[in-house]
Amino acid sequence: MTRIFLAFFAFLLASSPVLGEAEIHFDDLRLFAEALEAIDAGEAPLTAFERYVDEASPAFHAFAERYGTTAESIAAAFEARPNYYRTLPSLEAYIMSREGELNAAIERLSSTAPAGQVAPIFFLVADQTAGGTPVRVNGPDGPAVHIAIAIDAIALTDETDLSEFPNGTGGRARASDLPQVAVHEDAHVLQMWSQGGIENYLSIYNPDNGNMLAVAVREGCAEYVTYLASGWRLGDRHIYGEANELALWSEFEAVMDAPPFSAPGWFSGRHPDHTDWPAQIGYWMGFRICEHHHQSAANPDAAIHDLFTLHSPEELRPLAEAYGASLSGN
Repeated sequence: MTRIFLAFFAFLLASSPVLGEAEIHFDDLRLFAEALEAIDAGEAPLTAFERYVDEASPAFHAFAERYGTTAESIAAAFEARPNYYRTLPSLEAYIMSREGELNAAIERLSSTAPAGQVAPIFFLVADQTAGGTPVRVNGPDGPAVHIAIAIDAIALTDETDLSEFPNGTGGRARASDLPQVAVHEDAHVLQMWSQGGIENYLSIYNPDNGNMLAVAVREGCAEYVTYLASGWRLGDRHIYGEANELALWSEFEAVMDAPPFSAPGWFSGRHPDHTDWPAQIGYWMGFRICEHHHQSAANPDAAIHDLFTLHSPEELRPLAEAYGASLSGN
């Protein structure tokens, strides 16, 4: 892997960069802190969170529309885990302490993309339904893409009150993963621009345009280019993946042509027969397919281009088949 890193960073230095510095917004997080202060002063949580939602950014509202987030759902999540939610505003200082690292990683990432520019990042608080996602926002100059990151899904620390999570922390990530999530989501934005732009982009998250393999490669390639640009991984699912690679590939090969998200355990939820699998192990599966394509390519620069542009199941099957053949020694 060291050779790949050195070659990749040499390519970065020689590339003509796409606009790449992160524009980071904390207004929603500060509004949430004000809601907590109002609750501490005696206001009902629902009333405080209704005001928070009303005053939140367009990125928050696009996120809320996608995931069904409401003042009521936030109030319910807060009342179930008040200690956890009270720690969230302090993460602004932590994110700002890593802003230099984040900007450097995003600049390196955007230097490799075939088209487009990165999107502004909005940190917000929701109801633990989802973490980070690009969202479409309609503005006076037309549609734009923003990144919405709900830190309530990415905020675990050594000090987290685990008594508020009696059934485990599920797929929630650690606060230290927030920069990785931001870069990963900007990788998706650059994939969008490289695959037709905001008006011509075809989502692979529905059966008309995608399948399980397309989802794995879309997410896994975002993970892989994020890793190349920063050295960051999300959690430690790669440790399990590397120790069980052949068995995981055998399982995934059997479902890769199925409709997106139709097989449990890969991208959400738990597999009924493999409760030991880490959350979203399908991201790692896609990472390995993309890594193999890059590392085995005669032209690594062209392979990086592929990781941003290829998206249809027909285009992606040769990548998966080549990866599978490498595991069998063929």
